[in-house]
Amino acid sequence: MANRTDPLAKSIHGTNPQNLVEKIVRSKIYQSTYWKEQCFGLTAETLVDKAMELDHIGGTYGGNRKPTPFL
Repeated sequence: MANRTDPLAKSIHGTNPQNLVEKIVRSKIYQSTYWKEQCFGLTAETLVDKAMELDHIGGTYGGNRKPTPFL
């Protein structure tokens, strides 16, 4: 699975930065169509470019607490 943290990434509060988002939410994000089509395999440089394109941010919604496409 390519959803690993870069070994050169700094830890935040002594933990893996990915762990700042709850595991269940992280799993739903990785399973979402938006992640698979737009975000999978981004490098640090392309992540910044993708973030600059965003005009909204969101959280989760609905009964199954799905992530918004722009989380």
